[in-house]
Amino acid sequence: MACLKNKNCIVIQRVYLFDTFELQKGWAIPHSFLQMECTFLDHLSTRIMGFCYFFLWLLLLFSVISSNVFTVYAFKGTYGVNYGRIADNLPSPRSVVTLLKAAKIKNTRIYDADHEVLKAFKGSGIGIIVGLGNEYLKEIAVGEDRAMNWIKENVQPFLPGTNIAGIAVGNEILGGDDHELWEVLLPAVKNVYDALRRLGLTKVVEVSSPHSEAVFTNSFPPSACVFREDVSIYMKPLLQFFSKIGSPFYINAYPFLAYKSDPEHIDINYALFKSNQGILDSKTNLHYDNMFEAQVDAAYAALEKAGFPKMEVIVSETGWASRGDDNEAGASLENARTYNRNLRKRLAKKKGTPYRPKFVAKAYIFALFNENLKPGPTSERNFGLFKPDGSISYDIGFTGLKESSGVSSFIHFKVIGAYGWLGSSCALLLTTCITLVLLISASIGLQRVMAMFNIGVTFGFAMMVLFQRSVAQTVHVVGDNMGWTVPQAGGAQAYITWATGKNFMVGDTLTFDFTTNNHDVLRVQKESFDACTSSNSIGDVISTGPVNVTLDSTGDHYYICTIGRHCQSGQKLAITVSSRTTSASPPSTTPRPPPPPSPTATPSPSSNNTSDGCAPTPTPSPTSSMTPESLPTIPSPPGSSSSIVLASFLMTMLAVVVGLVF
Repeated sequence: MACLKNKNCIVIQRVYLFDTFELQKGWAIPHSFLQMECTFLDHLSTRIMGFCYFFLWLLLLFSVISSNVFTVYAFKGTYGVNYGRIADNLPSPRSVVTLLKAAKIKNTRIYDADHEVLKAFKGSGIGIIVGLGNEYLKEIAVGEDRAMNWIKENVQPFLPGTNIAGIAVGNEILGGDDHELWEVLLPAVKNVYDALRRLGLTKVVEVSSPHSEAVFTNSFPPSACVFREDVSIYMKPLLQFFSKIGSPFYINAYPFLAYKSDPEHIDINYALFKSNQGILDSKTNLHYDNMFEAQVDAAYAALEKAGFPKMEVIVSETGWASRGDDNEAGASLENARTYNRNLRKRLAKKKGTPYRPKFVAKAYIFALFNENLKPGPTSERNFGLFKPDGSISYDIGFTGLKESSGVSSFIHFKVIGAYGWLGSSCALLLTTCITLVLLISASIGLQRVMAMFNIGVTFGFAMMVLFQRSVAQTVHVVGDNMGWTVPQAGGAQAYITWATGKNFMVGDTLTFDFTTNNHDVLRVQKESFDACTSSNSIGDVISTGPVNVTLDSTGDHYYICTIGRHCQSGQKLAITVSSRTTSASPPSTTPRPPPPPSPTATPSPSSNNTSDGCAPTPTPSPTSSMTPESLPTIPSPPGSSSSIVLASFLMTMLAVVVGLVF
C-alpha cells in the first residue's frame, strides 16, 4: 500500500491497524479511503513535526544567545570603578565582591593580576580588567613567548570562572617620563594580543593601554585638541593596531586636576556638573556645561585628527579627592560627593557627548577605596567612594557594607553561590529536556506524556520543598566585613558585639573568613574558651580558610583561634544555638559599644596627569548652583526564590524525560 512507504511513524501505525483488521476480519476497506486517510495524517503529522523542529531550533538559538557564547563585552553598561589596593587596611577581596554586587557595579579595573583577587571574583559575573604593570613591558616586548608565559600564569587559569574582560598593557606610558617605555609599548601590546590569539582568547579578553591627558597639547577649545608632536610618532602606530583589533581609546580624565592647577580661571561649578554658563566651542558651535564631556570630546577631536574618527573613547579613570593639602584647591568632601554623584547621574542617562552623540559615555571611577599607603600629596590618598570598613565615604546613592544592608547582601551571595550552576546551565538543560519530551511524544503519544508529566510535577514539587528548606538555613559571616581576625576596633568585645542580637539556629552555618595559615578555628569547651587554650577541644583545628561550620546541636558553642596570642587579643566567639521551634537568645547581654571612629580617608588617582591638557577654561559664571537631585538608594539584591522555582521546574522536566525513557 502507498502508505506503508511513508516513513512517518504515526501514519505507519494507523495503516498497520487497518491492514490487521482487513486480514483478520476480512474487511474490505476501499483503497482510496486508506490513501485519503494516509494523506491527511501525513500532512498533519508533517506539520506537527515541522513545528516541533522549528521550535527546537528556536530554543537552541535562545540558549546560545543567552549564554553569551559568541560575544563578551569588556564594559557592561556605563559605570565602573578602579579597585586600587595600595593600603594595609582594606577588606578582603571576597568582601569587595560583595560590596560591588550590593552596589550593582558590573565593571572594575585592577592595576595588577593579583591571584587572590581573581579567585575572589570567580562566579561574580563582574567584568575585570587586569593590569600588566609598567615594570613588565620591556620583558614582554622581547618576544611573544614572554607574553604567553604571563597570560598562562595570570589570566588563562582563571577563565572562564572569573570574567577577565581585558588586559591593560601599562598605565599612562606615553606622555610619561620614561622614554624607553614609549618605544616598547607597541611591541608589548602586539605580543600580548598574539599570545591571546594563539590561545583563542581574543574574543574574550580585550587588549588596551590607558593614557593620561599629558599625551595632548594644552589646547582649547575641545575641537582644537591634538596629540603632542613627540607623542604622536608613537601614538599613531598604537592607534592603528588598536583600530585593527577593535579596542577603544582609554583616557584618564580628571576635572579635579585641571581645576586644581588653575582655580582662578576655571569655574568650580563647571567642573562639578553644577549650574553654570558653560563654554561654547566656536568651531563646532557646540555648548559644554561640564568639563567631563569637554575632556572626552577633546580626546575624540585628537583621534579624528590622527585619522581614527570611529574609535570609541572610554574614561579609564576619573574622580575627585575628598581631602587635600592646603595648596590643593577644590579637594573637599562636599566637592567629591557632588562630582561623583552628578557624574553617576550623567552616566546613568546612557547618552553620548556633544561631539559624539552616538557614542555612549562610559567611565571607571577612581577609586573604590581610600589607599592610605599611596605616596604624594594628601589628595592621592583620598579618592575613595568607600572607607576601608566598607561604609560609604559620602552619600552618592550607594549603601556600602553597613550592618543594615551590607550584611544581608553578604549572606545573600554566600547562600545563592551554592546554586550558581543554575545561571550558566539552565538554558542548555531546559532546551535538552524539552527536546527529548517533544521527540519522545512524537513516537509514543501525547497521553503517556501527560501521565508522565503529572508524575514529574509531583516530583518537582517535592524538590521545591527541599530547596526551600535548604535555603531557609541562615549563613552567618563571622564578624561580617571584619572577618575572622584579631579585632583592631572593639578589642575583646568585638565578636561579642557582633553576636549580640543574632539568632543562631540548628542547621545554620557559620562562615569564618580568614587567610590560610594566618588564622585558624577550633571549637572548644567553655573552660578552654575562657583560658584561651586548645585543650578540651571539640574536633580538630581548621587552618584552611575560609571555612563553613554547620551548627548541628543546641546549646553554647565556643570557637577560638589557636595561633599565637590571637585568642587573648579577642579572636574568640561564643554563641548560643537554639532549635528552630524556639527563638535563640543572645550569648551575651553586654550592651553594644559605640562604633569606633572612622579611619582617615586617603586614596588617589594613579595618574601622571599634572596638566590640564585640552581642558577648556570656561567663562566666569555666577556662583548660583543647582542642588543635585537625589539618587534612589540602591536596594540589596533580591532573594533566591527565582532560583528555587527554576530549579524545581528543571527537576520536573527531568523527571518527565526519565519517566518516558524508562
